[in-house]
Amino acid sequence: MLRGERVVLRTVEREDVDRLWELLEDIEVAHRVSNSPPLFWSKARWEAEVEGWAEEPDDTAARFVIEVDGEVIGQCQLQKLDHYRGLCDLGISLGRLYWGQGFGQDAVRILLRYAFRYLNMRKVCLEVLADDERAVGAYRKAGFVEEGRLRQQAWFEGAYADALVMAVLREEWKEAEG
Repeated sequence: MLRGERVVLRTVEREDVDRLWELLEDIEVAHRVSNSPPLFWSKARWEAEVEGWAEEPDDTAARFVIEVDGEVIGQCQLQKLDHYRGLCDLGISLGRLYWGQGFGQDAVRILLRYAFRYLNMRKVCLEVLADDERAVGAYRKAGFVEEGRLRQQAWFEGAYADALVMAVLREEWKEAEG
């Protein structure tokens, strides 16, 4: 279990499937999670996915649910863990009711601390829609800097949109942490 100022990150359990399915099977949430089409999963597919994580641990990903006061509000992960190069990608999904309240930012800070202190990562990367000011601002506050812009990278709400590639290096994180 990893604790932040406002949230707790813990491993995903079978009992979390119903809540995650309820929170994340929302078109707005699903569309902002990745550049992939927002294709929905059945509850059975969520169950199979979580069951797979439990049965066959994956050393290229660290997955967590995000809790506030014992209530699951989303999920996050470090994925594509590359210990040779010291790189990984960060991903996060919060239920829409929890946007803009600082929960995601706290979860991102916890993930960064985990990545740099415990997994010995050198750099944590992510991709975000360039015009998602809320998300971009939260990532900047957590120490991420823009490394590049992928023009017309994502299909979002009927139009092509730019995506930003953002990252934070261990040295930048240490400096931001104080």
